[in-house]
Amino acid sequence: MPSNRYYQEYGPIYRRRAAQRDSLPGDEPPPEERPRPRRPLRRRRRRVPVWVWLALVMLLIVAAPVSAVYAIDFIYPNTILPGVSLNGEPIGGRGRAELMIELRQRYRAFEQQPVTLTFRDRVWQPTLPELGVTFDVERWVNEAFALGRSGDLLTRARDLWLLWREGINLTPRLAVDLSQTQRYLLGIAPQIEQLPADAVLSLADARVIGQPSRPGTQLLVDATANDLLLAVQQLRPQTVPVRTRQLAPAIDDTDLVVAQQMAVQLLRSPIELVVEDQRIVWPPERLAELLQVTPVDGRLEVQVATERLTRAVEGLAQSIDTGTAEPRLRFSDGRVRIVAEGQPGRRLRQADAIAAIAELLMQPAPITRTLALPVDRIEPQITAANLDSLGIVELVAEGRSSFAGSAPYRITNIRAGAARMNGVLIAPGEEFSFNRQLGEVNAENGFVEGYAIIGNRTQLEWGGGVCQVSTTVFRAAFWAGLPITERHAHSFYISWYDRFGLGPNGDGQGLDAAIFTGVQDLKFVNDTGRWLLMQTSIDEQAQVLVVQLYGTRPSREVRIEGPIIANEVRAPSQPVYVDDPSLPRGTLRQTDVARSGRDISIYRIITDANGQTRRELFFTRFRPWPNIFVRGTG
Repeated sequence: MPSNRYYQEYGPIYRRRAAQRDSLPGDEPPPEERPRPRRPLRRRRRRVPVWVWLALVMLLIVAAPVSAVYAIDFIYPNTILPGVSLNGEPIGGRGRAELMIELRQRYRAFEQQPVTLTFRDRVWQPTLPELGVTFDVERWVNEAFALGRSGDLLTRARDLWLLWREGINLTPRLAVDLSQTQRYLLGIAPQIEQLPADAVLSLADARVIGQPSRPGTQLLVDATANDLLLAVQQLRPQTVPVRTRQLAPAIDDTDLVVAQQMAVQLLRSPIELVVEDQRIVWPPERLAELLQVTPVDGRLEVQVATERLTRAVEGLAQSIDTGTAEPRLRFSDGRVRIVAEGQPGRRLRQADAIAAIAELLMQPAPITRTLALPVDRIEPQITAANLDSLGIVELVAEGRSSFAGSAPYRITNIRAGAARMNGVLIAPGEEFSFNRQLGEVNAENGFVEGYAIIGNRTQLEWGGGVCQVSTTVFRAAFWAGLPITERHAHSFYISWYDRFGLGPNGDGQGLDAAIFTGVQDLKFVNDTGRWLLMQTSIDEQAQVLVVQLYGTRPSREVRIEGPIIANEVRAPSQPVYVDDPSLPRGTLRQTDVARSGRDISIYRIITDANGQTRRELFFTRFRPWPNIFVRGTG
C-alpha cells in the first residue's frame, strides 16, 4: 500500500504549503536542496510451499472419483445401474416402476399358490401367510435400485466397482417365520397321523376272532418344513410331498397267531364242575367269558379274567350253598323261638374254587375237563338250649316298602323272596349275602317269570320283582347302621320305591337296592357284636313288605341328610324299538315308560356313644329312560 509520507512530501498539498511558506515576510529562504533520485518500489514475490501443491494434487485426485460416484444419480436418475441382475437376469437401465409391474405379473401365480402339499390322496394348498413366508417384490426392486446409490462413500464406491467389474446379482429375500410354518403343519397333522393299531384277539361265543395289526403314521414336521422353505425359494408353484414315518405296532401279527392258537386250545372242550350229586357243565361259550387277552411285554397273552371268574363263582355258590344251616327263628312277645329246625348244609369255598377253576381253564385238553368243587359242611350252632345267649332281645331296625299296584307275578316273587329271608340268623361279624341266602331263583323255590330290568330294557326274567325284597332288606340294614359292603341302585327311577323310602323321614327316593344273580348283590356286615334275626312280614291288604332286624341295639344314632337331587335330565322324546323274533310280526308292546334322569345323594350320619360321627354317602344315578316298545319280527 502507498506510504502517506510519500504523498505528503511530493504531492500537491506539500507544494502548496511550501509556496505559502516562501511568501511569508521575514522568512529566510530555505537552502536549496537537491532532490534525491526516486528509487522504484519493488514488491517481493512469495514462494508457494510444496505441500500446498501436493495437497492440491491430492484434492484433485480424490475429488474426481467422488464427483464421479455422486454424479451417478444425475447420469442414471430413474433407472437401475448397469451390472445389476435379479435372479440372474440383467435389469440395468430398467425403470423402477416398469420393473415392479413386470415382476408382479411374473410372480403372480407363485404369490397366489406357492406350494401344494400332498399325502396319499389328500392335498393342501397353503398361502404364503399361512406358511409364515413374506415375499416383498417392491422391496426387492428397491434394493436393486439402491445399489451404487446408498450408503457412505466407500460403500457406494465398492458397489460401483463390483457393478463395473463383474456385476451384482440379487436373489429374492423371503422372510420366514419358522414357528408359523410348524404351526400350519401341526394343524394338518390330525388328518395325516394315525396311531399304530396292535393286533387284537377277541373271544366271543367260543369264537376266536383276530384283528391284524396296522402300522401308524407320524408327520415329520421339521423335515417337511425344510422342504417347504426350499420349494418357495424357487419362486414358482411347487408340489411338496409331506414327509412322514411309519410307526410299528407294539404287537404284530406274529403275536396274534400265537395267541389265537392258544385260545383255540383252551376253548376246545367244556369244564364239568361236580359237587356231591350235582353236576354243572360250563360249555366253551361260558369259558370264553372267563378268559381275556391281555398285551404283556409286546405280546398277547390269554389269561383268566379274575374279576369275571369271581362273579361266576359267586353265582355258582348261589346254586350250591344251602344258605344258613341255623334254625329259622321268630321274635314275638319279647322273646325268640324256633319255628323250623336247622338243617346241615354246605357252603362253597369260593376262594379255593376260583383258584382251582383258573388253573383248569389254562389247561387245554381235547376231552371234558372235570373239577370237584371244594365245599364245607356246615352244621347248626343254635339249639333251643342256647337261644337265650344270642342277645336277640329287641328290635334293632326295620325297613318298609310298598308294592301297591304290582302285577300278580311280582307279588308271587315278593312272597317267595321274603320267605327265603324270614327267620334267618346272621352271626356276629358275618357278612350277609342276599343272593346266597336267596338261592336259585326257579320254580322249585316258588318263583315265576316276570319283568325285570335286564341290560337296557325291561324283559321277562325269573324272579322279576325280587328287587322289592332286596330294597326292603337294604333299608333295614341302613337304619341299623350296619356297614353296607355292596349295594347297587336301579338303572332308572321306579316310583313305587318312593313310599317309605326315607324310613322315619317319610317318603322319598334314593334308597333302593337292585340285585341280579351272579352279577349284583346286596351285602352288609353284622357289627353289633350279637346275633341278628331277620324277620319278614307282608301286609296283603295294604300291600306293604316289612323287614325287621332283631338283636341287641348298638349304642348309636342314625340319621340322614338329603336327598340332594342334582343334574336332572329330561326323558328322551324319541322312543326305542326292540325287535323280538319270538313275537308274531306286527306285534307291538310297550315295556318301559319314559322317565327323567337325575343324581341323588343321601348322607347317612352315624353317631356312636362317644359322640364320634361317621358320614357316609349313598349315591344313586338314575339315567334318563325312553319309551321302549318291543315289536314282533317272527
